[in-house]
Amino acid sequence: MNELILSRLIRSLTFRRIVNLIKTSLSFFFSALLGKNIIWGRPTILTIEPTNICNLRCPLCTTGSGEMERANGKMSLETFKNIIEKMGDDLFFLLLYHQGEPYINTHFLDFVKLAKVKNIYCTTSTNAHYFTDELIRQTIDSGLDSMIVSLDGVTQESYETYRVKGNLDKVINSMKRFMEIRKERKSKTPLIALQFLVMKHNESEIPAMKKLAKVIGVDRLLIKNIEVRSLEEAQQWLPMNDKYRRYHFDGRLFEVKNNKKKSCPRPWLSTLINWDGNIVPCCFDKNGKYDMGNINVSNDINKIWKGQKFTAFRNSLNKNRKSIDICRNCNQGFGSFIPEFIQKKSKTNQLKSNFPILYT
Repeated sequence: MNELILSRLIRSLTFRRIVNLIKTSLSFFFSALLGKNIIWGRPTILTIEPTNICNLRCPLCTTGSGEMERANGKMSLETFKNIIEKMGDDLFFLLLYHQGEPYINTHFLDFVKLAKVKNIYCTTSTNAHYFTDELIRQTIDSGLDSMIVSLDGVTQESYETYRVKGNLDKVINSMKRFMEIRKERKSKTPLIALQFLVMKHNESEIPAMKKLAKVIGVDRLLIKNIEVRSLEEAQQWLPMNDKYRRYHFDGRLFEVKNNKKKSCPRPWLSTLINWDGNIVPCCFDKNGKYDMGNINVSNDINKIWKGQKFTAFRNSLNKNRKSIDICRNCNQGFGSFIPEFIQKKSKTNQLKSNFPILYT
């Protein structure tokens, strides 16, 4: 939430959206408490993938590493209009990025404009290689609320170690120009947040990165950890400072921190739509393994949202989160809504509790 403008996010909450948010939140709570798939309301938060094509080759990215199993493509304007028509009145927060560079899709700013007509908060993430003065002005005029800009090094050598084929000077100059034009147009949006992924080769650059962010004049600097999927990746990329790791790592074994969480609200509150209209549970399903249906095929989002595939996924999440491969590398969510000492009291009887406790 550090890259968001909270006041603008709140202003996107209509009465209908507030009611929907309450419904989805309660349905998650009772589903986690009772171990059942209870669904009230419709998605309140949505991630849309404008494209899964990228100009860079980041080694830990499914697209950049060449591990993308889905076909490459760009979302059509017709598909986006279809999404907004079927889901827009219930959404208050839209993330317009996933496995690709959003600005590669020439309709990207049209997507933003259509969402803003519905007063939906819009954010995106970019590597900032496509900005011209004209595109900066168009981005500001589109109504985009906030933007994450990836910048993981203060020298070209450090930057391109991860952002392969990237140009550091192009990113820095583009963002300086973005802040200048935004000031000239007397606009406060989009909020610009530089994102620095901490890795073994760049962790010593954090102080220099803080200074660079001030020189560029961005609104915020996000210091974030990385996701790895193998021991080899952990050994090569994880920083030495445990503060910046999302894993327990001793050099031979790695394990996600806070991985005891049993419940995740995402499949009850939000979903993700890939460029071709296919719906998946969340951003951890990078290759679209858990295909829930296609927004262009179904006449009603409820048929997908409350359908058999989503129901089966949520039931699996409730019963045994670790049985779902995309959940094993995630530390998002909550602990059990039932106190652990009660769970241990009986392994066979159905658990009952009048006072649910949330473990975080």
